[in-house]
Amino acid sequence: MPALLRDRDEFVIGAAVLGTGLGVLNLAYTSDWGWILALLMLPALIVRAAWRSMPGWLLLSWVTIPTLVGDAAVVTQSAYLVVVTALAVVAASRPRRLDTVVMCLCLLSPFLIWLLETNNWHRGIGAWLWFGGLLIGWAFGHVVGRQFALIDELERTRTRLAETAVAEERRRIARDLHDLVGHSFSVVLLHLSGARMILTSSPTQIAETAEAAEAAEALRQAEDVGRKGMDELRQALMLMHQGSHSLTPLRPGELEHLLGTYRDAGMHIDIDVAGDMGGVSAAPRIVLHDVLREALTNVVKHARSPEATIRIGVDHDQVEVRVESALGPTSSRAGSGMGLAGLEHRVAAIDGTFQARPDREHWVVQARLPRRLAGASA
Repeated sequence: MPALLRDRDEFVIGAAVLGTGLGVLNLAYTSDWGWILALLMLPALIVRAAWRSMPGWLLLSWVTIPTLVGDAAVVTQSAYLVVVTALAVVAASRPRRLDTVVMCLCLLSPFLIWLLETNNWHRGIGAWLWFGGLLIGWAFGHVVGRQFALIDELERTRTRLAETAVAEERRRIARDLHDLVGHSFSVVLLHLSGARMILTSSPTQIAETAEAAEAAEALRQAEDVGRKGMDELRQALMLMHQGSHSLTPLRPGELEHLLGTYRDAGMHIDIDVAGDMGGVSAAPRIVLHDVLREALTNVVKHARSPEATIRIGVDHDQVEVRVESALGPTSSRAGSGMGLAGLEHRVAAIDGTFQARPDREHWVVQARLPRRLAGASA
């Protein structure tokens, strides 16, 4: 029994085996034309095991109506055992409102035979016995359903705890990198600045030589590159601290390299870039790379034809990217794993906005990213 309670499908399969066995037993206790009713309800639970989305009300109606007809005509005697099994299956699932109504009617069905006065056994204690049996089947299914819900909640909790642990470890690594590398980098920059200031403030005969001018210019360029690299490092570490799984910035030329990978695979890509991509900071470039890669991957998986239109706009405050493709056979596309859901999380991590939706006959992936990550220069 514990194995049956670990998975809904396994439980339904076990119930189908039990219910079908009871249905075969029902064939041995029929009279006259009752075998027709017994055969009619025999495959119900097997169909439910194969048809996972079968409505609960349909399954209960399938087994309950022949049972009522058989009892009313006194041609079947044990079909309620099959109904008990079916009731447990429906109660263990996620019953909808109509399923709940049919379950209540099913629980009260023995008393209908009592009112019809066609079966003396039901006029005595029989109706109450079958009501009790149906009630036990419903209670058992309800308990199993609650256990399934607790198992699902446990799995979600374990997943959240694992994600929290990974995120905390990532934040710890980011802090350590910032403390170790960032502080050392800052000291190097201070030495570069000091050397340049000393060189430029030296006596005139030294400062005005060509070698001194070249040395000062080299130090200035090294200082500029170092400060820019420090800014890039802070932004990458901040993005890592806030939850991005990618730390590879989109350098000049990488955009064409990324698009070239998909073009070489046969995709037609029309791209228009408005604005200066060189002024976009590291963190937004990282997420922009993720958005383009995930959007183009979804085009390969779901689009009606391998074609995509990319529009990238850069203004003073933000970067907007929009990827359009022909809508495929389904009305929506759902990402899997770290797909669209993970992408939305990464965009939100840098205070951006993300949308993935159908628009007329196109599937649109759109993101607005800040041009610079807030607090990166702190």
